[in-house]
Amino acid sequence: MSHEASASASLLTHQDADFQDPRIRETIIAAARGIAERTGVELDDVACESNRLTIRMNGSTLMAIGLRAEWRRSTDHWHFERFGSHLWMAGPGDDWPRDADDYG
Repeated sequence: MSHEASASASLLTHQDADFQDPRIRETIIAAARGIAERTGVELDDVACESNRLTIRMNGSTLMAIGLRAEWRRSTDHWHFERFGSHLWMAGPGDDWPRDADDYG
């Protein structure tokens, strides 16, 4: 009997995002669950902290990274279009993406 590995992935919120807004959190959680369902990934948990969301899933680390990438892209685009600011930190320098044109 084989058991699927458990993996997790996190995203840190951008300083301009109002992550305390329950509607934003609910939307982000729904997006994670929807993307997982469409791609056949079994989520174990979606955990909210004050400035971070973490998904835990059955699958490889590579699958978690892929799910996180799609989740980040779609929800950051949604947030940018709706509120004019980014939802997630981009990393050192926080310089990607800078405007709506970066979403193609």
